Amino acid sequence: MINFFTQIRTVFASVVMSLLVVTLAACDQGGNVKDKVAASHARYDGPAIWKVSDNDSTLYLFGTVHLMQPDINWQRRDMQAAFDDVGIVFFETPDDDKSALKTSMLQRQYGIYPGGERLQDHLDGININRLTAAAYNADVPLERLDNFRPWLAADILTVAGADKAGLRYENSADAVMRTKAVKAKKSIRALDTVEAYFDAVAKQPDWVQLRAFEQTIKNFNTLVHDTKSVNADWLIGNTERLETNVLAPARESSPELYAALFTARNKKWVRSLDEFMKGDTNAMVVAGIGHMLGEGGLPTRFEDLGFKVERVRRLDLPN
Repeated sequence: MINFFTQIRTVFASVVMSLLVVTLAACDQGGNVKDKVAASHARYDGPAIWKVSDNDSTLYLFGTVHLMQPDINWQRRDMQAAFDDVGIVFFETPDDDKSALKTSMLQRQYGIYPGGERLQDHLDGININRLTAAAYNADVPLERLDNFRPWLAADILTVAGADKAGLRYENSADAVMRTKAVKAKKSIRALDTVEAYFDAVAKQPDWVQLRAFEQTIKNFNTLVHDTKSVNADWLIGNTERLETNVLAPARESSPELYAALFTARNKKWVRSLDEFMKGDTNAMVVAGIGHMLGEGGLPTRFEDLGFKVERVRRLDLPN
């Protein structure tokens, strides 16, 4: 399971599948129907996009993963068509010099132990050994980590370990989509403030932070494998597997962090976006795929508000 701190880190529906099978069977010229369906998957499946609409406006929801290897070919024509249809792009948080300065200040304020207190003071022998091994494998000096509170130590370890394997934020759909939006002169907006992440994570009680941190170092050896597995499911829009293998375990392992990072933020975002939909402008939301999944995900929340919500699968556009 990918740890929570990376947040600042289905195949075709049954109806569509049935239509494809019928269509392919009708025009079969000697090939195997199952193989042709698989070929259609390879051609059309891509990262999940949802379309939220009312009588005069459209909002596309594009779920992303935050740490990616550089060789993933994830840009599909359905995404590009949706992007071309909007004038505004919402991202999770702002990305400017002022926000970077604020992030640095908040990291120092909430991420560093005061008065000589150390991270290892709060760990038993097994977890000290796990921390030592994780720091070594991530090429992060242990003495540096020892100054940080659990949430920031987990962030540093996760990013360093992923970076060592070529899994980086600059390769992510978030970063690429932001660059595309700037180049296309889209209006760029943020769903949250920088402070929102710190409110959700850094201000959690110590025992919540420690429990999540211990999960991070316990599973550190599988970080790269797990991240690549998530990326593979994301790449073909397999939301069922993502919900089963990522979201559900995350909710179970730390309900407190789940509530803060997903439930509360999703509610806040939908309130803001609901106001936006009262206008007549089209926009796209680019946010972590975890915010799109499950009963509390953005698509379901919009459905509950009475909007028309559908998965975007542009079978007229070859991917």
